[in-house]
Amino acid sequence: MSSSEPDLREIKNAIDANSKAIADLSISIAGLREETRVDFAKLEGLINNIETKLDGKIELIQSELRTLDVKLEERTRIGFWGILVRGIPLLALVGVAIAFLLS
Repeated sequence: MSSSEPDLREIKNAIDANSKAIADLSISIAGLREETRVDFAKLEGLINNIETKLDGKIELIQSELRTLDVKLEERTRIGFWGILVRGIPLLALVGVAIAFLLS
């Protein structure tokens, strides 16, 4: 046995150990890659779910705003009866004020 044989055997064992470590690392990276893919798919599903809920809420709010707009529009219209109901007391007050000033 020459003195280089133990050195060669030691180098061969180190190469085998490194090869096994590289193979284990490759398996770990593949598992991590798959976990990441699954987690991103879950995250995408959650984001889509949130977007769907937000779209529904936005549509509901828009509908409520349209209803409020119609109600407000109806309140701002005076119409004949509104003028009559508001005008008679106003005319009576103006008449009393004129009568008071002329007396």
